[in-house]
Amino acid sequence: MKNFTIVCSECHSVNNIKSETEAFTCSKCQADLDHPFAVEVNDENCTIHIAENDIAVLVDFYSTTCGPYMAMYDDYEDAALGFGSTVRFLKINTDKYQEVARKYGVSALPTIIAFKSSKEVNRISKQLSQVELNILAQSLIA
Repeated sequence: MKNFTIVCSECHSVNNIKSETEAFTCSKCQADLDHPFAVEVNDENCTIHIAENDIAVLVDFYSTTCGPYMAMYDDYEDAALGFGSTVRFLKINTDKYQEVARKYGVSALPTIIAFKSSKEVNRISKQLSQVELNILAQSLIA
């Protein structure tokens, strides 16, 4: 295992993991870094996750008034469960937080943007099933 950085899902601090024997907990808040759930973020900590994570990041830009997002909600949550410390699943409510959506030119909801090494590598602007989300996330691990 090589050295890598991972952003804590709880306190959003950047952690440097130096070896596979090192504790996989946040150095600041002791939270489990192998967090298997989708994480609700704001503009500031979304930017930290995109820029600082060495693991891939999926960001779901959504609105609670968006029917396709609401229909996809459980599938997104369930897909996140299979990836833990390999792909970070983020959610950002564009009704509350618009800066990151503007920065990445998000104009349709839901939009899911995949990042690897802080660079956008894929973008899908439609409702996805859990199977489609799993395939997208899996494609980021290689």
